[in-house]
Amino acid sequence: MQRPLDTRLDQVETRRTAAAAQRDSAAIRDRRIWRVEAAMGAVIRSALACAGVDPTAATRLCVADEAAAALAAIPDMPELQRADDNDTGAADAQDRAPVDAFASKIQAMTRGFADGKSPDFANAPFAELLAWSLAQP
Repeated sequence: MQRPLDTRLDQVETRRTAAAAQRDSAAIRDRRIWRVEAAMGAVIRSALACAGVDPTAATRLCVADEAAAALAAIPDMPELQRADDNDTGAADAQDRAPVDAFASKIQAMTRGFADGKSPDFANAPFAELLAWSLAQP
């Protein structure tokens, strides 16, 4: 029979372990998001350079800069390295739904820029900058 103190210690340890796992999971998810945002920023910067547009004109490009800074600030823990090794891009259906919705919105926005018009770089949302970038030749 467990003593009350042992039971409480077990409960505390269980909660602590669960909290640590949740933090690790959030760090893995955040890292994936930041990587995508940083990659989108690279696509946008490349398109801006090809179009001769000063990147400082695209104020929402700061999203990519913040993502890159956040990635640089994360220590490369073994748990994150394992997650990177296991991350083959296969996500479960719950994770795929928002990705698919975002992709279809970006495709629609990209078609809107097919005629060569440019967004208002100073006020365009990050997604609109990405769509414009993808529409560039």
